[in-house]
Amino acid sequence: MSIPYIENVYFQSVSSNSDVTVRFNNSCQECLCESLFGNISNNDYVALNCFTNNTCQFFQDFPTSYKLSVSNGTRLYFLQQQFPNASKCCISNITELMNRLKTVTPTTINLTFKPAAFGYDPSIPSETAVIGYDPGNLYWFNPLTTAFIRNTSMDTTLTLALYENQTFTANNGISVINIRDKQTNNYINNVSYPSLGSVRKIIFINDGQTMVVSTQNNLSLTVFDVNSPMNYTYREQIPVPLLNAHGIAKVNDTFLYVSSWSDQSIASCKYENAMWNQTIFVNYTITTAGSHIAVDDCERVWFINTQFGLRIYDSSGTEISNWNMSLSSTNTIYDILLLPNYVLLITHVEHMKIVQYDPQMTCS
Repeated sequence: MSIPYIENVYFQSVSSNSDVTVRFNNSCQECLCESLFGNISNNDYVALNCFTNNTCQFFQDFPTSYKLSVSNGTRLYFLQQQFPNASKCCISNITELMNRLKTVTPTTINLTFKPAAFGYDPSIPSETAVIGYDPGNLYWFNPLTTAFIRNTSMDTTLTLALYENQTFTANNGISVINIRDKQTNNYINNVSYPSLGSVRKIIFINDGQTMVVSTQNNLSLTVFDVNSPMNYTYREQIPVPLLNAHGIAKVNDTFLYVSSWSDQSIASCKYENAMWNQTIFVNYTITTAGSHIAVDDCERVWFINTQFGLRIYDSSGTEISNWNMSLSSTNTIYDILLLPNYVLLITHVEHMKIVQYDPQMTCS
């Protein structure tokens, strides 16, 4: 029996996690055998994700809103030789969504350090981490249940990325990105380049073959070719029309948003005709700091304003909603993590906490 599959791609539900069955410590072959001959019937599931860490995910049906995400070594099987319809925007009514987020009872994770950036790998949705300082820490938890996983002391500041079972961090003033094993925290390698003095965001595109880095003291993004986990080669600088490049949000491999720290401006970067083209997406002259950004399944851009709260823009750059969180220079927020079903997490720096807002909404 031939089962269609796609290499280096996995299926990610945006609308719900309720229809996913997870198997840990199972090879892809074992999960396929289970779907065909085991305790579950092949007719019960339409898709199977296989990951490199011996984790499998079975999908009972295709959700309305989903992503096909790229990751080396993964494989997506269509168990019944059926394929999903085109993904649709999950909750298009931003007013309804924001009303739910603002009125829900939030869940708070109290910390012993000042939290900065989240690290999240969507291929492993049951864990995330936050990096912090005063003192330096790397705190692991389940972003959906907020359950604690582990905590590690670490001399670092504001930068964290998770990818392929590795962590990526950087220290201010040192032009190096440190790469460590995610489980053991053992040092693996580093990436050095003169422009990496104040790294703020690290993302991976092109099936993990390209690393894009924002550095706050530069008017550009730094791009590296990922030849192997031990070999990174500088490729180019992408100029951005911002005073201090800070956050990066990926729409796809050829379309990025970049936020400014100096003000509340956002630029778009699109790869067209073999080159990156940059334009101002949101032109804001307010001098209070912006920070990190996220893009949802409706192509809305969620932008952290450190002393205000959230501003949300549609794909044309028009502000369509905002959330004044009654912040100040001594009560700031820094990073945003937006999960399926619009579960929202935000780091509160001086108050040493992470706040999770779950609107309990599903696609209509």
